[in-house]
Amino acid sequence: MKVKNNLKILMAKHDINNVAKLARLTGLNYQTLRSFYHQRYEVFNGPLIATLCEFFECQIGDLLQLEKVS
Repeated sequence: MKVKNNLKILMAKHDINNVAKLARLTGLNYQTLRSFYHQRYEVFNGPLIATLCEFFECQIGDLLQLEKVS
């Protein structure tokens, strides 16, 4: 199993079309968000996840999901 995020989907639902805009709106670091957006992470940043869930008014399960690896 691999953890994937739904950041692209959440951004689209909120009419946020790029990571730079999300960084400005949330105050999160652009490079950190960019890596998260492109699924490039090995450890999870709790404050990042908490801020995104608060911003999108969602639960962790709406942001992250487990995906089977074939």
